[in-house]
Amino acid sequence: MSADALTVFTRWYDAHEAGDVAALREVFADDVEVHSLFRTEPARSPDAAVAHFLRTTTETFAGLAMGLVSTPAAAANGAVLAEVVFTGAFTGELGWRGRVHRGAGQRFSLPGVVVIHTRDGAVTSVKTLYDRDDWLRQIDVPTC
Repeated sequence: MSADALTVFTRWYDAHEAGDVAALREVFADDVEVHSLFRTEPARSPDAAVAHFLRTTTETFAGLAMGLVSTPAAAANGAVLAEVVFTGAFTGELGWRGRVHRGAGQRFSLPGVVVIHTRDGAVTSVKTLYDRDDWLRQIDVPTC
């Protein structure tokens, strides 16, 4: 199971970092869920997951990259964890605590972890974990 999960992770990660929408859609399971610390509900379905990816990487955070810091590790249940650093610039709009904040190109660099779950050669869930308040401070969005 671990080797298969790592292969799926690599397909997902490479598609994500290259902005390859077709390959990203192809690696998602029909019941995929993509969770975000900025949204109350996950994106559910390959189409919703791709739309979330495009919105995040082209509309909200220009040049968003997720550089690997550690070698991904797979568990017997198909989960893969990797330490990453998120980098990019806040260039779009972000709704937070009832207000819309507009980016002015504020750069950020933020450590985090990505956790994906796989099944039958496809990604079933994606979670990115990081210190949301640190990210918000870096892009000049009030945290309270």
